[in-house]
Amino acid sequence: MANYLITGGTGLIATALIKRLLQADNQVTVLTRDLKKANAKLPAVVKNITHLNDFPNNEVLDYVINLAGEPIADKRWSTERKLKLWHSRIALTSQLVSWIKTLNSPPKALISGSAVGWYGDRGAQILTEKSAAVEEYSHTLCQAWEEEALKLVNSDTRVCVSRTGLVLSQQGGFLAKMKLPFQLGLGARLGDGQQYMSWIHIDDMVRALIFLIADNRSEQALPNGIFNLTSPYPVTNKKFSHLLAAQLNRFCIFVMPAIFLKVILGEMAQLLLGGQRVLPQHLTDQGFNFDYPSMDQALKSVLSNGH
Repeated sequence: MANYLITGGTGLIATALIKRLLQADNQVTVLTRDLKKANAKLPAVVKNITHLNDFPNNEVLDYVINLAGEPIADKRWSTERKLKLWHSRIALTSQLVSWIKTLNSPPKALISGSAVGWYGDRGAQILTEKSAAVEEYSHTLCQAWEEEALKLVNSDTRVCVSRTGLVLSQQGGFLAKMKLPFQLGLGARLGDGQQYMSWIHIDDMVRALIFLIADNRSEQALPNGIFNLTSPYPVTNKKFSHLLAAQLNRFCIFVMPAIFLKVILGEMAQLLLGGQRVLPQHLTDQGFNFDYPSMDQALKSVLSNGH
């Protein structure tokens, strides 16, 4: 049993993670901006707080998992929207790190979120944690986000940064948005469809986060640094579109022109038209095994079992 503090607790990843942690009799506290939403969405046993100073001084905090952040693809990137994206990631992580530094008994580990957008649009090039990035907005955002978390390096708190891909789940995320058009027979590839999609099944995502905690291993083996939390087999948008259509017993014959997406979404269209072919090299080197490595297998699981 351990004591966890989680940010972004009502999000897709965090809700699945909290469910798994509670099944193992762990204690969970969630830092939230919306107490009413957290109380309604999360199990009653979870403690919800709105300020870090609300965390009880007499409790020993074992782990912090930082998953907070406004959804990056939900709205057009206006100046106001970019400020919200920045504040919900960088400002919050900065506050979190500063608070951890004040604790008499700091947590054993901080697992802090980031995204494969760190790499920018890299075409078909295979990317690992050692690869360089292309300078664009998604990289700038993720780089600043990671830098705040990494300020705890060389402290008593071990730091892992998780560069997450698209999370495959029936409960929300990108699949929930794409499923209906495909069910209606209106599914389409985006642009030329050659952009790679780095993704991960929600169950593997939760397992990987718990793997990074790794408190049942020797000190020498404890993970730290940057980790790509993605399946080892990214797919092109064209391949994904046809796999999803096949799972739903539909055809995928339409194309969403790139120019249309650029007009409608502006700069944010780059998220859909660009891509990253990311491999979880650091994670697999540490010995992690995926339950759902292939997109076809993952789609079957999610669409049939409602993960």
